[in-house]
Amino acid sequence: MRFAPATFRWIVLVTAFIALCSDASPAGSGVGTIVISSIKTEGNRRTQEYIILRELTFSVGDTLTCKQLEQALKISQDNLIRLSLFHFAVITAHPSTDNTLTDINISLTERWYTWLWPVFEIADRNPNAWLENGDPGRISYGLFFQQENFRGRMERVHLRFKAGYQQQLGLLYEAPYLNRKKTLGAGVMVTLGRERETAIKTLDDRLIYHRNEDFLRWYTGADLFFRYRPGINLSHTLTAQLYGYRFSDTLLSLNPDYAGTDDGKIAIPRLSYLLKADFRDQRGYPLRGWYADALLEWTGILPASDFNYLTLRSSARNHVSLHRRWNLAAGAAIKISTAGTKPWFLNQALGYGRDYVRGYEYKVIDGDNFWITKVNLKYALLDEKIIKLNKIKSRQFNTIPFSVYAGIYADAGQAWTKGKEENASLRRSVLTGAGLGIDFVTYYDKVVRTEFSVNREGQAGFFVHFMAAI
Repeated sequence: MRFAPATFRWIVLVTAFIALCSDASPAGSGVGTIVISSIKTEGNRRTQEYIILRELTFSVGDTLTCKQLEQALKISQDNLIRLSLFHFAVITAHPSTDNTLTDINISLTERWYTWLWPVFEIADRNPNAWLENGDPGRISYGLFFQQENFRGRMERVHLRFKAGYQQQLGLLYEAPYLNRKKTLGAGVMVTLGRERETAIKTLDDRLIYHRNEDFLRWYTGADLFFRYRPGINLSHTLTAQLYGYRFSDTLLSLNPDYAGTDDGKIAIPRLSYLLKADFRDQRGYPLRGWYADALLEWTGILPASDFNYLTLRSSARNHVSLHRRWNLAAGAAIKISTAGTKPWFLNQALGYGRDYVRGYEYKVIDGDNFWITKVNLKYALLDEKIIKLNKIKSRQFNTIPFSVYAGIYADAGQAWTKGKEENASLRRSVLTGAGLGIDFVTYYDKVVRTEFSVNREGQAGFFVHFMAAI
């Protein structure tokens, strides 16, 4: 038996392969085959075994060649790690004496699944915009209860309470498998909130905020979604949403386009379909594989709705291991909306979430449509260092993967709309940015990116982010 290790960013995956497969081949066939006689799991103290077996590309009784087995074990390890349930997964193959049968052993190190987080949430889109404003009072606080892998069935229960100038109460429950075939899942999310401070308009490509002692807006919403996952890498999600908003007279006087109507109360029903294809080695900080999605939303599906328009969003990302410590990542995203009246606070383009050109962290560009591309070339300064804390007995915390990557990058993007163009000097312009950065990566999908970027206007700055760029 030949032992071949494969290590990733914050995990260590070890796979044992059969070196004598050819000895088990029939005379003259030239191809060795082996039958999987059993699959055993260990270390899954919480996780139900069927959750693990669902991610494997093989099962008991399968007949595979040595090459097929090697590939199946490697892909299955990626699938297990991509669940975000385990720190480490080790799959080993144990052949019989005549190399015609093999037992598969899966050794797992589970994550910690129950968390009670303090919430300190900034009012701005990203930490860089918040630091630029320099107002420590613009923080909301609260508690976030997070129960992952509930009952060992990969269910999720989230309860969020937030106080301060932006108050919120939210509840999420998701069950990934409802049927025997383990292909259909569902979930529900309920959100209530009210805000004394909110962004009210865009001026010179920057969000303008207003704070009031009385509340400026109230909202309640419910999401009901169904997910169909027939295989491992593809999923289909259908979501029905209904959100109701109420706005103060002060807010509507500051921006008459804020609600998209003259009424201080609006209801926004929405139906969406999301298709995902995920072939990455992991979710938090991928180093190889590819991902793509397409989201089609119909806002205003009810006859009496104030709004009626379609939105298509799509993104794709590819991660390639070049040579030893070098990795290349490239991504692109696009949003296209049909014509129609839209509330200002929902008509977002560049500058939100992952959709921004680096070097423009302080800017936002509103619009019906946008496109963006990103390219990263990374070098592992510290390649998957494992820190062992022997004094800590818990397996969820005593082994810490840690990696450091240095890289160069370049981004480009553009946003536009068929509507009014005032107060939008960057709208319709092709934005470009480039720079150097260092990424710090550790377990529980934690990423800290420090970057020095220069944009098309020659403006430069240091920026911090807490998710992978691509």
